Amino acid sequence: MSDIHMLLILATVCAILIAVVGKMRGIRTAVIHSIVFVCYSGLLWYNLLYKGEGGSSLVWLFYLIIAYMLHIIILMLSISLSVKNRKNRILAIALSLIAIIVLVIFLVVFCG
Repeated sequence: MSDIHMLLILATVCAILIAVVGKMRGIRTAVIHSIVFVCYSGLLWYNLLYKGEGGSSLVWLFYLIIAYMLHIIILMLSISLSVKNRKNRILAIALSLIAIIVLVIFLVVFCG
């Protein structure tokens, strides 16, 4: 699996989570997350693909991975906090933490 495939998987996960947040918290929140997602993705993908001479493409790759991971963590916490029932909220937070751990393991295995 190449680095580009890994970035596309992270971007897809982020887009799916934005759709879930839109369903749970409203269209306004989804639009704000989508605008932020498109802005940083566009800038970092452009720099990765067209200004990646020498070793700078590795820096842009690292920035994209960190940006996607942070956005996924924020989205998962937003989903967890939007759950009304206390028992379900604890379950959602636990599942978010497990997903974050799996995501970090996935990135360590395929990046390092």
